[in-house]
Amino acid sequence: MTRVALDSNILVYAELEPETAKGRRAAEIIMRAAHDGVIPVQVLGEFLRVVQRRVPGAFAEAVRQAALYRGVFVTPATTERTLADAAELVLAHRLQLWDAIICSAAMQQNAAILVTEDLQDGGRIGHLQLLNPFSRASAKRVDAALQG
Repeated sequence: MTRVALDSNILVYAELEPETAKGRRAAEIIMRAAHDGVIPVQVLGEFLRVVQRRVPGAFAEAVRQAALYRGVFVTPATTERTLADAAELVLAHRLQLWDAIICSAAMQQNAAILVTEDLQDGGRIGHLQLLNPFSRASAKRVDAALQG
């Protein structure tokens, strides 16, 4: 299986919209990526912030869910190196800093794909391919990467 990193929107859909098509797709991706997948600590922080803002009553459950993710995914911390590499990505690719931190952390863990709805579908940052699992064009590539 290709190492895949997940962005916060995947976690948010699975947690806050489990009955929608995107929520079911996100949950499937999470299950398939578990054990070798990457969820940067930045992603966990963004996930918790979205839940806190949108559904404050679900925050305690989101904290428990984040702990579960830390147990089954590689969860690289944001280190000085991560920040320095992210700053270079900002300059080279005109990314937002927080997105660059996620990309940097994923790349440091040798992820080949970042599953995200927020960045340019099909784009590439270094060796990291950006794929939107909800787009018809990229869904098959995400599924192929998650086959093990």
